Amino acid sequence: MNVPEIKLRSLAEAAALIKSGSRIHLGGMAVHNHPMAFVYELIRQGTRNLTIVGHVSASDVDILIGAGRVRRLEFSYVGLEEFGTAPCFRRAVEAGEIELSEYSEPVAFERFACSARGMPFFTTREMIGTDLPRVNPDIREICDPFGSGTYHAVSAAEPEWVIIHAPAGDRYGNVLFFPYRQLPEDLDLTATRTTRNLIVTVEQIVSHDRVKQSPYLNLIPRFRTTAIVEAPYGAHPFSCLHVYDQDRNHLGHYASVARTTEGFNRYLDDYVYSVQTHDAYLELIGAARLANLRQIGGIL
Repeated sequence: MNVPEIKLRSLAEAAALIKSGSRIHLGGMAVHNHPMAFVYELIRQGTRNLTIVGHVSASDVDILIGAGRVRRLEFSYVGLEEFGTAPCFRRAVEAGEIELSEYSEPVAFERFACSARGMPFFTTREMIGTDLPRVNPDIREICDPFGSGTYHAVSAAEPEWVIIHAPAGDRYGNVLFFPYRQLPEDLDLTATRTTRNLIVTVEQIVSHDRVKQSPYLNLIPRFRTTAIVEAPYGAHPFSCLHVYDQDRNHLGHYASVARTTEGFNRYLDDYVYSVQTHDAYLELIGAARLANLRQIGGIL
C-alpha cells in the first residue's frame, strides 16, 4: 500500500524553507486571508533580501518592508484600506530603499493567471494612456503582427514560493475550502498553480477521513503542497473569510503607531520579537478579542 507523505510541519520548520533572496508570493487580498503568522515567523528567523510578487497587499508586506527584509516589490497596491497608506512602504519608497515594479490591479492579477497557464508573458491594453509603462521598464510595448495596433507585453509572475492561509487541511497536505468562495480565495487558488513550492497555513488540521467525506472541497490536493501548518487565527489581524472578521482595532493601532519609525519598531518588538511562537502571539492578543471576531459556522 502506498502511504502518503506526512507534510505537517511547525511554523518554524515551514518558514525555514524560505531562504534569503527568495522570490515569494504572500496570499490574501486587501484585508482578507494574509498568512500573517508565517510573516511574523519569517521576520523572527532573519530572512531577508526578498522579492515579493503580489497584487493587493497590506501590512503583511508593509511589516516585512519596515523590518528591512524586502529588496524588490512587484505590485499594484500596498495599503491598509480604511486606515490609509501603508506607512513603512511609503517611507521606503520615498527613501528609494526598495526596487519597484508597479502594475495596474487587473494586470497584477493576470500575471498569476499567466504563470498558472505556463505562459512566459501576456499582452494587454489595460495600461494604455497611463503613466505605468513610463515608470516601469518591465512593461514592454509591442505591435500586433496581425495589425490590430499597440499592446503592452507583461511577464508572468513566476514566484519561487507561494504561501497562503486557508480554512482547513489534513496532515498530508490536502487543503479544504468553503464552497462559497470569494475573490481573495480564488486568487489564492490561482497563485498555488504557479509554483512547485507551496506552503499552506490553515485554521485547523482535520482528519483524512474528513477530506474523503467532502472531496469537492479539496481544492489543493496533497501532491501540490510542500508543507502544511496548523495556525489558528493565522491571518490575524486580517480576516479569514467565513471564519472570523478583521480586527479593526488592531489594524487601526498599527496604522497609527507605524507612522513613525520609532512607533513601528515598538510594534515589531511587541508583536513579533517578544513572542517566540504563534501561541504566545494569540495569548498576547487575548481570547476575548479573538472570540469576538469569530463568525457563526466558522470552520469546515
